[in-house]
Amino acid sequence: MEAEESSYIAAKLLCGLKEAFTFKELEELLGIPAQVLWRYTSFSHFPERQTSRKIIEAIRSQSLVEKALQRALLGKQGVLEEWRLLFNPRVLDLVGYLAWRKLADSEVDLVLTYPERNAAVAAILAGWFSAGVCVASERGRASWGKLLSSQYISSERDEVVYVHAPRDAIEKDSKVLIVESITANLEPLGALLSLVEQAKAHLSAVLVVLALSDGWVKTAEKLGVLDKVRVLMAKTPEGIRFLP
Repeated sequence: MEAEESSYIAAKLLCGLKEAFTFKELEELLGIPAQVLWRYTSFSHFPERQTSRKIIEAIRSQSLVEKALQRALLGKQGVLEEWRLLFNPRVLDLVGYLAWRKLADSEVDLVLTYPERNAAVAAILAGWFSAGVCVASERGRASWGKLLSSQYISSERDEVVYVHAPRDAIEKDSKVLIVESITANLEPLGALLSLVEQAKAHLSAVLVVLALSDGWVKTAEKLGVLDKVRVLMAKTPEGIRFLP
């Protein structure tokens, strides 16, 4: 992808890698002086096109994005630190890059998510896809005007959960990417699919950033969208596995 070689994307990736690697480590891995890397990550200078290509090729050939996410998400004790995947912008930019590559052939006009804890993930992904963003909520607000509403049964909460979004937030015929940050079973997916259907929009794909189990498969099969689901990472006893 030509856009992948852009100076801006190279700089964004370097900023994300800084969450897990020191400048000295990146200097050795990329063959670029630490002082130069500092200027790139501070956005005071941007690499030229040839340098950008060199940086991105080195990052990909050494799987540095995947290694950085392993380090950042599991921490020193090897325990999953979910907050980094939900709220850390450097980590989220690395996630955004992987999602952008995995869904390169998908059209995305809007990123839809629920609950509110996924808002940062959705916003970062919307930036990578140059799309809008909508965060559905259990609290429908009067200021939203007309609502799209649906519900699902939560096994964790043992209750029916109602989900709402502003009717004009999802445009008719738009291509919608549904995003879940961390999940075991994707239980809210049916409610989000209903919102897309009510808006007369189209499902582009469903993205799971981190699957804690394969329970999502049963949900996706039941809803008839298994072929639309893409999973970036899966938590295993050995650590984090990146899915092709």
